[in-house]
Amino acid sequence: MTSVPSSAPGPQAATSIAGRACTNCARVKCKCIYRADGAICERCFRLKKECTPSAYVGRRPAKRRGVSRSARLEEKLDELVSCLKAQREGAKKDPDGDLDDAGDQGEYESETDEPSVSALTPATATNSLGGTTLLSAAITPDSSISYPDEPSLSEAEGLLKKFREEIIGFFPFVYIPPHVASQQLRELYPFLWLNIISTSLTSPRRRTALGDQARNIVIQKVALEREKSLDLLLGLLTLVGWSHLQRRDRPFWTLFSQLIVTLVCDLGLHRPPPDGQSMFCGPVKESDLRATSLFRRRTHEEQRAVLGAFVVTSMISNIFRHAPGLRWSPLLDAYLTNLAQDSTVSQDESLIAQVKMQLIVNQMYDDSWQTSAGGGPPALYLSALRSQLHEITRHEKLGTAVRNHPMILELYHFTELLINESAISKPATQWNEPDMQRFEVYQNCLVSIKAFLETFFATPIALFGCMPFTSYPQLVRVMRCLHTITTLQDPAWDRAAVRRSVDLIPTCDRIIGIFEYLKAASTLVSPDAGEDESHNWGLGVFRKMRAAWQNELTNLDAVSTANRETSLVDGAQQQSAGFSTAAVDFSSDPWLSDVLNDFWE
Repeated sequence: MTSVPSSAPGPQAATSIAGRACTNCARVKCKCIYRADGAICERCFRLKKECTPSAYVGRRPAKRRGVSRSARLEEKLDELVSCLKAQREGAKKDPDGDLDDAGDQGEYESETDEPSVSALTPATATNSLGGTTLLSAAITPDSSISYPDEPSLSEAEGLLKKFREEIIGFFPFVYIPPHVASQQLRELYPFLWLNIISTSLTSPRRRTALGDQARNIVIQKVALEREKSLDLLLGLLTLVGWSHLQRRDRPFWTLFSQLIVTLVCDLGLHRPPPDGQSMFCGPVKESDLRATSLFRRRTHEEQRAVLGAFVVTSMISNIFRHAPGLRWSPLLDAYLTNLAQDSTVSQDESLIAQVKMQLIVNQMYDDSWQTSAGGGPPALYLSALRSQLHEITRHEKLGTAVRNHPMILELYHFTELLINESAISKPATQWNEPDMQRFEVYQNCLVSIKAFLETFFATPIALFGCMPFTSYPQLVRVMRCLHTITTLQDPAWDRAAVRRSVDLIPTCDRIIGIFEYLKAASTLVSPDAGEDESHNWGLGVFRKMRAAWQNELTNLDAVSTANRETSLVDGAQQQSAGFSTAAVDFSSDPWLSDVLNDFWE
């Protein structure tokens, strides 16, 4: 009896020669195991087939799969890290080398750890400026540029001290620690330094010359070259915040306000940073330096800059009504909460209060109220806004120094006036009986006006030059409301009592006297520096308003009491809008026309 060959390989069985299967096994894609003698494989032996080794074909090169987007991003990151390491090594070998190449890294500035002024200490400030991290991305060639009218080192220190101790309190969008010297700030933030010096100078000629340089840099870098950096944002906030101190050739507030919004968006500060990993890349390790530099929380310095941008762009939008300011979002609300909870800087209390009051002001300027059926916000809504305003300045909320600062007091009374003033827009009664609710509204407006003006006149004369430009449109709005309640014809209101409390024309004279004093003092301090045009703005506004209002009051006084009483109803209807004032022509001055014509529309 013929035995059936075993299909199990013997102990000497081996796989196919050189890893190649025979033609039969290769055809059916079966594993080819040769017998011990190596002449035939087990499958061909079992099936009694001829076992022929297959022809050798060289290994084909592996087909390269398409590179994923995450792989390409990782390659770019590797290249970036390599470039930075090479640049640091080159800087150590040649400390006097050129830093112009650092400007090529501007694309990554919004996602990297930029230098922070508040993080510098006296012992580490100089070393940090040298750049042991990604500081070279912020040190631009501007830090080595000299300007014809720039101050000496000692004068620059005094100007920085003035800005830090007197000026920044009116608009605290940046914190500069006392130990940071002028030269350190210049190397860290050259454009911010230029605008600080320009704002703090007392010489009109030098101030406008440096201001012209700053405006040229804004147009060249931000508008044309589309550069973006925290330095440009902070410098632009300084330039716009005190823009009334610069040359008065053409209004540029709306344009520069939109550039501020553009910088915030280009830097990505209007949206939250990633939580720790990219949507394209896989999870990263905690020790990965790229992750710690690219994916991080916003610093207090960035949060202050964004909140300051919201305040100044909102004010410009409310004044000119040309373009909207930076939109408020839950992220900005988180910035505000974070500063309130974590910041230990006292001036942040002032910034937080300004932001909260600006939010209320924005609601009062909302155009939707003008088109509503009631002619203004509901009384319950106004009461809620008034409660929010009072909550902002509670004793336990703000420190004594912040609560008594002229800027906070003026903004508080101005916001309160806007709330009270909005109630005047509601229709008046159609009969001669006094409306006591309207009397209360008028009285509240008068109290707010009087408190604002008392704060304004109590401000030290030396601090008037430190006020931001937005303070003066607020003053114009307050005087306009004073004119309204002074000339208002309503059975519930005694116009003579208003003039006994706050007389319109003498108040205008007092304001004009302040601007004339400031202009004369500037000439005495810098006799060879030319005329200071920054105070001509206020002089032109209030002189024209005084002339128009004086004529109107003279005509009102000439009218007999009997004639006025017979037209009380018509007069109340004419004044029901609350804002009908004598027209003042500012067409001869483009700045005054752009700022004030909206008040008389």
